Amino acid sequence: MIVHELSIAQSLIEVVTREAQRVGAVRATRLVCRIGALRQVDDVLLQEAFRIARQGTMCQEGCLSIEKTYVQALCPRCDARFPVRNWEWDCPACGTEGLDPIGGDELELITIEAEMPDEDRCPAECV
Repeated sequence: MIVHELSIAQSLIEVVTREAQRVGAVRATRLVCRIGALRQVDDVLLQEAFRIARQGTMCQEGCLSIEKTYVQALCPRCDARFPVRNWEWDCPACGTEGLDPIGGDELELITIEAEMPDEDRCPAECV
């Protein structure tokens, strides 16, 4: 277990707990995070850290979904904006090396699904 992922999981649970309590939810059933490749967060380790950190919290039966984002480069030749994957900076349209990198450093909680007091429990596929 890497401490980095456990710290992120705990922070997510704290934010979700505050927000869910604010709206009167009884439990959080699903969290969706957007994480940039530059954050160097291992998705598998974050999932495991979340399973550990959620014990005894309102996220105990919840699931975590992760959307990965990448650095975007701009091609100076054809003006195409493209994702940089595996540190491949060449434009897929024309082969020119991309410049002007943006993004890829996101760490955002973008969606919280929660159960309100009168709703049914989380579906089994989420647990």
